[in-house]
Amino acid sequence: MKVPFLDLNAQYLELKDELDAAYHRVMDSGWFVLGKEVEAFEVEFAEYCQVKHCIGVGNGLDALHLILRASGIGPGDEVIVPSNTYIATWLAVTYAGATPVPVEPDERTYNIDPSRIESAITERTKAIMPVHLSGRMAQMDEIQKIANKHNLLIIEDAAQSFGSKYNNIPSGKWGKVGCFSAHPLKNLNACGDAGF
Repeated sequence: MKVPFLDLNAQYLELKDELDAAYHRVMDSGWFVLGKEVEAFEVEFAEYCQVKHCIGVGNGLDALHLILRASGIGPGDEVIVPSNTYIATWLAVTYAGATPVPVEPDERTYNIDPSRIESAITERTKAIMPVHLSGRMAQMDEIQKIANKHNLLIIEDAAQSFGSKYNNIPSGKWGKVGCFSAHPLKNLNACGDAGF
């Protein structure tokens, strides 16, 4: 018996009526990029995450890269990242021209180990980019203390943590910004790829 790795058709059939109605709203509007459907999603997602704004982008990598650039992080700067993460986290940093500085994970959670972050901080460090893996958030209270002490930005790679909370604070609300992916393998996914 073959078991498919990812059965997108089964996901579609489960929500067929809702997805078809949404598709027809988009097609009927003529807005294939941006438009009222995206605006409605941005408003609802921001409310869900208890933040002021949400901006839809092409994918999670774009979200990370754009916020690094918007924060003025670039050549000569360093960003602390987990050594255990998907390549997009590191690529966002290098696309911005900065240098990723890896920090090993906590063996219990597989997320970045806060006890190892301070030893990686240099005068060139501008941000900490924790990644919340498999719905389990990094120890954000400890990371926040370190960031505050060293005047560093926190940019959450929340691609795998939609709906998660740490100390009752939603994923994406801890840092300056939370970046999400809606790749079909994520727990909140799009038809194709998306990010916010």
